[in-house]
Amino acid sequence: MGSKNFWRMKLLKKIDTVLYYGLFVLAFVLPISVAATNIVWLFLFLVWIVKIAKTKSADFSSPVTFAILIFFCSAIVSALFGLDFGRSIKGLNENMLFFIFFLTLANVKNFNHAKKIMYVFLISSAIMGFLGFLQYLIGNNLYVWDHLPAFTRFFSLFNFRAHGTRSWAQTYAEGLLVALPLSIFLLLHSKKKFLYPIILFVSIFLGIFFSYVRMVWLSTAILMGTIFLMYIKRLKNLVYIIVAVSVLVVISNIFMDMRRSILKRATDFSDPVRITMWKTSFEIFKDYPLLGVGLKNIKKVYPDYYQKLNFSKEFYKLSHLHNTFIHILVERGVIGLLAFLYLFSVYFYYGVKKAKHSVEEEKFFIYGCLFAISGFLLSGLTEHVYGDSEIQMIMWFLMALTFYKSRAVFIDRDGTINKDMHYSADEQKLEILESSYPAIKLLNQADYKVVVITNQSGVARGNFSESDVKKLNKVIIKKLKEKDAVINGVYLCPHHPDENCKCRKPRPGMILEAKKNLNIDIKNSYMVGDMQSDIDLAKNVGCGSVFVLTGAGINVKGADYTAKDILDAAEWIIKQNKAR
Repeated sequence: MGSKNFWRMKLLKKIDTVLYYGLFVLAFVLPISVAATNIVWLFLFLVWIVKIAKTKSADFSSPVTFAILIFFCSAIVSALFGLDFGRSIKGLNENMLFFIFFLTLANVKNFNHAKKIMYVFLISSAIMGFLGFLQYLIGNNLYVWDHLPAFTRFFSLFNFRAHGTRSWAQTYAEGLLVALPLSIFLLLHSKKKFLYPIILFVSIFLGIFFSYVRMVWLSTAILMGTIFLMYIKRLKNLVYIIVAVSVLVVISNIFMDMRRSILKRATDFSDPVRITMWKTSFEIFKDYPLLGVGLKNIKKVYPDYYQKLNFSKEFYKLSHLHNTFIHILVERGVIGLLAFLYLFSVYFYYGVKKAKHSVEEEKFFIYGCLFAISGFLLSGLTEHVYGDSEIQMIMWFLMALTFYKSRAVFIDRDGTINKDMHYSADEQKLEILESSYPAIKLLNQADYKVVVITNQSGVARGNFSESDVKKLNKVIIKKLKEKDAVINGVYLCPHHPDENCKCRKPRPGMILEAKKNLNIDIKNSYMVGDMQSDIDLAKNVGCGSVFVLTGAGINVKGADYTAKDILDAAEWIIKQNKAR
């Protein structure tokens, strides 16, 4: 039995290694090749399935898991009740790409892992951006002929448009668009070594600029303008971006013969092909408002409606509806569109919430992801970007990286961080334990989220108000931060023990809320407190527990470790992590 367990653990360790480094490979191939991306993610998915089978457990939890399932269910309903059942069922294939989200989410170890993966993605995107620039310089006077050598064709252009290694300039530009905000936030955060993030930003921007895709240009302007307004106080870093963009625009006068006509195209939104397409789309929607025509069925019904409206044959062109939202509305009806909007509403809501509870570097990382997905949606106003599998895969990948899992140490307040205040919220009575400063700082450095979990029944008893408690908590957070000890969140229960609420310790309500907001890996987290309720809470949620002797608790049983104070607890927790 011992031998079997040994080999099982050895196999799991190798699987974890494959998944850990495999995500770097996936990040690298995403901007380059849809075929390579499919091979890599499917291979990693199969390896992950083996891991699930061996461990008999998997954690699919994230703030957007439910929303993803709702959206997928809407696709199933549309497939089942679509006009052509066979077509609709085939259309479900591309809707299975959300597995990339769960694959990535489950196997990103922590923020440092996510950050390194993002660097690889940016480097690969920058290479593609620079390749597009080279395509313009070298291939400007070349024609795309099959008889030309492969190397020559590699640098050729489609109608003077950079396309990297993509089949179309459109998907190439859309892929770079989602990478651009990440490079900007990397530059904004960087305090040293500006050259590295500037090179990434410039290379990605060059690829976008020479792609000749007007909606991507417009989306770039909107994203960069919004970021500029948000972070105008960081003027020094923003100057690098402004100067870089200005230089690129000037250089374009030299290299880009068609600059004037391209700018004219970028500001011309009177495209009759798209206008007639959207008018036809709404006519179809009127007849199939609830569930739509079904997946992949638009091409089947579109010609009849186009002819019915007597539009000119000159403007007939259909591959997709050139608008993500309209395409989903016509294909899946109101139910499908609402599910789509719900998915991204939940994503942005919890993404912003997570950023607010994160330290600076993580905050910039998360906002980079949020703006990347914003770029995806903006470009979807004139293209069906969700229908481009290569862009959809990047979307799921970045959404997963936004919600990388974090380990946490949940800490009781009174008797653990500060001396017990005995049903008081008076700041004058606050006395933070000296061991709290180095302990919390140590946990911050060890990549643990530090979250305060506190029962405050004094609110229900009438001793003080909930706002009084929140004011005191802000004072505690401020005092700790002055010594570089960061609290990532505070959750309090204001209820009386007799109210039978779901949040009062040892009930799991507060920790479950923190888990959702910060996407915490409960299994690898700890609860530190001075009462039996703290230890029981740890058991109820399935995390480790540490009892500290600085509070009022006596005869406390069941803790994984008994510490003399919070610093002793922090040191023990970090040792456990190193031992794993």
